[in-house]
Amino acid sequence: MNMFGKKTDNENSEFSSEEPVSNEVVEENENFESATQNTSVSLKPSIISEGFEFTGDMKSGGSITVDGTFKGNLTVQNLLIGTGGFVDGTVTADSINVKGNLSGTVSCRDLVIGGRATVDGALSYSSITIQRGGTIKGDLKRK
Repeated sequence: MNMFGKKTDNENSEFSSEEPVSNEVVEENENFESATQNTSVSLKPSIISEGFEFTGDMKSGGSITVDGTFKGNLTVQNLLIGTGGFVDGTVTADSINVKGNLSGTVSCRDLVIGGRATVDGALSYSSITIQRGGTIKGDLKRK
């Protein structure tokens, strides 16, 4: 078969360019796009990977995952500190999920401390969840 030609008798193909395109797929894609327009940043987090060390200030309107080391001031919507991650400094976020180590001054709405996490510093939060085995040292202040 030629690229744009007619199908010959000996070709077996289930696809035909004459078949109508389903509107259902288009609607599903439109719904996905409209649902993710406001959250597209959270779908693609910035990542500080294992073995990488960042020192300085960072701001993000989306999500950041730290599997390496971050030292400095961090302002972010959502922060995930992985099991091998370490954050030391001043952190301001809507949501923080700590599976590794967090040290410094923290201000957030929701704080989740995992079972193997260690948090040390001054913590200001609206809601906190501490899983069994999670460790906190320092000052806790509910907003």
